[in-house]
Amino acid sequence: MKKKFLKLFIIFILIIIIAIFILSLLNKKIFPIYMNYAEGEIKSLVTTVITKSINDDLIDNSNDELFIVQNDNKTNMTMVDFDPVVLNRLMSNISSIVYDNLKLISEKNKEVLNKYNVKDSIFYIPSGIVFNSPILNNLGPKIHLNLEVISMVNPNIETKVTEYGINNSLIEVFVNVAASVRMILPLASNEINVTVIVPIAVKLIQGMVPDYYLGGLMQSKSS
Repeated sequence: MKKKFLKLFIIFILIIIIAIFILSLLNKKIFPIYMNYAEGEIKSLVTTVITKSINDDLIDNSNDELFIVQNDNKTNMTMVDFDPVVLNRLMSNISSIVYDNLKLISEKNKEVLNKYNVKDSIFYIPSGIVFNSPILNNLGPKIHLNLEVISMVNPNIETKVTEYGINNSLIEVFVNVAASVRMILPLASNEINVTVIVPIAVKLIQGMVPDYYLGGLMQSKSS
């Protein structure tokens, strides 16, 4: 009886040791691979959603209303600035539509999932990626990966002014969009911050270079 109990006790201890070894291996070797893969997939998805939301739903070919241009008596441009009403409306729309699309994806909205070619579980991580072999990538059970929006989307305007031809300038306007989401795996979650820069407007200033661009963000080299 004692020998049987001792044998069972040894087997129990061995099972615990093996379990601890496997968990340690998962934590140190395999789990970071899954986390890196999942983070890359989530960043790619959020980047696509931000870019597509802005380009498809908000930005059209007409961007002149974004600018206010002042001329002197000789019709030379003296200042170029943003129209604050148009700019604020655009920033608000960008924040709302990007947030809504990310939220709808997290809630498994069929229409938005189809729009971005996303499956119901957001992503499946192939278990075979731990072997770093394309042949083995589809082996084993696949792990569900989901996302959750954890903050409002924050867009900010950036500008770039470059010389264009003789005495002309080209103003490029970009929106810098920052979004925070949480990627969710069966046994872990992690907050991910994604920043995407999307061009939204271009304006060519012909003739005499104005003294200031966009509210004094950049001074002209000419007087």
